[in-house]
Amino acid sequence: MNTPTDDTPTAEGPDDFQVAVTAVTRAIRAMNANRRGGDGAEFVTHLLATVAANLGTSAAVTAARPGSWEAAGVGDLLRSTVGSDDEYLLTYRIEPIEIVVNSTFELDDLGLYETYEASTGHIGRTLFGDRWSQSRDRLTVDELGQIEDIEQLLVDLEKTDRAEYQRRFTATVQARLEQLRSDDPHRYPEQLTVTVRFNDNDNDTASYSDRTDELTDGWGEDLASRLYQHARETTPLPGSDTAPDWAAGQTHVDTLLAAGHWPHLRIPTLTHYATPAPEH
Repeated sequence: MNTPTDDTPTAEGPDDFQVAVTAVTRAIRAMNANRRGGDGAEFVTHLLATVAANLGTSAAVTAARPGSWEAAGVGDLLRSTVGSDDEYLLTYRIEPIEIVVNSTFELDDLGLYETYEASTGHIGRTLFGDRWSQSRDRLTVDELGQIEDIEQLLVDLEKTDRAEYQRRFTATVQARLEQLRSDDPHRYPEQLTVTVRFNDNDNDTASYSDRTDELTDGWGEDLASRLYQHARETTPLPGSDTAPDWAAGQTHVDTLLAAGHWPHLRIPTLTHYATPAPEH
């Protein structure tokens, strides 16, 4: 009994190698019989370039065994087609580029959630003085209800902010793509499309590991990685309308709060709590 491998057909259908061989053979036979334009060499070269483009880089084609003689031959062929620096690679791409982002992770890493907590802490100290603590064990039942109502307003604001961040992040990605296309239309052709998908939908049942595994890598050299990194660094944050900024000696949350961007100040029923008095 044979054990299915990556090269063995499974119950789901024939293996990819057999499908590819059948399709390429059929196409080249048609060319040789003058029933289709082009020639076999051009077809195979264009096919390989398209695969590399869909993967994101030429190096991705040979990533499983980059030091082999086969990899060297494939690399030479790709360089002669898409350029030594993949400068023409995206002209061959037929799949849309997808950037996968988790806005909850992003805003947490940028310190935005700490600002909501800071607002809760400030209001708690204003209302209850020395009896306020993280455990809230010295508050009465009515006082607990009061602070929980305030927290709910901040939770609702956070959801609004997250949706707005997603909108701004997507707009930043698309604006950057258009700028690249304007600067170098041959490298970034009109048919090239980029989509942004946020995988932190509250109704998503995917596991934490599944969500993190599919996120776009911000350290890569491919277009998706570069657009992601650009958007992460330049997307204006809700509440401050400024890009992330880590001033010397401060975390991003410190920079936001020092500039007066306390979340509760954007909630009409909470603005009267103002902000903490400066320490002398």
